[in-house]
Amino acid sequence: MSGTWFLHRRITLAFALTASILSVVLAVPFAWATRSAIQEEIDALAREELEETKAHFAEGSPPSERFAAIAAEMQEEHEENPLAWRIWVESTGVLWTEIGPPALLARAPQAPPEQAFERLDSAIRRAAASLGSDRVAVVLLDGSYQSQRFTSFALSALGFALLATAVATLAGRLLGGRVSKLLGQVAECARTEEAAERWPSPNQAPEEVRAVVRALQDTLKRIRSESENARLLTSGMAHELRSPLQNLMGETQVALLRDRDPEEYRHVLESQLEDLAELSRMVDNLVTLSALDEARRRRTVERFDLAEESRLRLTREFQLAKRRDVRLEFLAEGPLVVEGDRESLLLALRNLVTNAIEWSPAGGKVELCMRLLPSGLEILVDDAGPGVPFVDRQQIFRPFHRGAAARGRRVGFGLGLALTHSAVSAQGGTIEVLDSPLGGARFRILLPPSMAPRDDEATV
Repeated sequence: MSGTWFLHRRITLAFALTASILSVVLAVPFAWATRSAIQEEIDALAREELEETKAHFAEGSPPSERFAAIAAEMQEEHEENPLAWRIWVESTGVLWTEIGPPALLARAPQAPPEQAFERLDSAIRRAAASLGSDRVAVVLLDGSYQSQRFTSFALSALGFALLATAVATLAGRLLGGRVSKLLGQVAECARTEEAAERWPSPNQAPEEVRAVVRALQDTLKRIRSESENARLLTSGMAHELRSPLQNLMGETQVALLRDRDPEEYRHVLESQLEDLAELSRMVDNLVTLSALDEARRRRTVERFDLAEESRLRLTREFQLAKRRDVRLEFLAEGPLVVEGDRESLLLALRNLVTNAIEWSPAGGKVELCMRLLPSGLEILVDDAGPGVPFVDRQQIFRPFHRGAAARGRRVGFGLGLALTHSAVSAQGGTIEVLDSPLGGARFRILLPPSMAPRDDEATV
């Protein structure tokens, strides 16, 4: 089925059809029962009048004039139901008398009937019986009064059904219009930047609509967050790539202006190697950032010695420290066998150590320390740099954040600390920035006890 349809129209139609069907389902059986009751009431009245007529002939046949008076009294007792009598002499079949309205007598037989009781139509009843005293009679009763009651009931039921349908249609239209208005408001809010401030309040919307609103809010927040991250990523890459690329191009152009001896070329290449290493680290961080959600979904848990892996993987960082004239010390209290995501943890450590080296002055010192505590596995990275101002200690874990101390100096690419925070959080750990005993910043990672080595694996 194709085509455009509207929810409020479907709701209105559903209400109208439901009311109509319910009215018919309820009215038809009740009307049938009412009609049956009325017909039985007319039958009972006809039989009752016949029995009363027989009672007057029980002790003998009264004169026709006397019976006329009796018939008038019986008619007065049932003014709403016209009565008629036609009586014959049973032995001869000769008409003895007839009393009643001519229209009703026209429905009476000309001779004694064979049937004792007969429904001539929905209102007229004919009852016949022997009266004794050599008389046989037919009594006719007009039950139009009772039939009119059924007609009135049927008209009332029809009016009620129409009224119920009209009320249900109006209610469906109001409800459908209300729902459509709410959904239209939700749709309109979803198109604006101020959606979170314009959602229907709890008193204006039912829980079902509010559930849709909350889902849209979450979706919009994720979309805007992803858009903001993409914008930051693009602008950060454009800004951060410019400086190292310009340095590489500038140094290469200067080196090619004239012939130089091998030592000078070696010095240029070593300088470029540092920039290339930083570019390589930035590319690694970008690749990790782009695949971060997928990595979280497919997180691998391995059992490995974090201390031994760190010694093997920090080779580039030791070389960077040597070129920067910074002393890098690694302290680990015995083997530290942990269970976790090997690559994420090592990427976090490398980013922290590289960051500490880049912020440390020449002749300074950087310490990497790992130790087991009752609360979990603690990793400390200390440097002798300028430290991190207190107001920036929460913001530095955002992508491409650059604090006041970083202005005028190219340090990092704004992704290392953000990825470190994400990696540590994914392991269930925490990371914080403190003051270092070396005079700079201390980054403290605390991994939960579930990742820490068992007592038989930790050597203190």
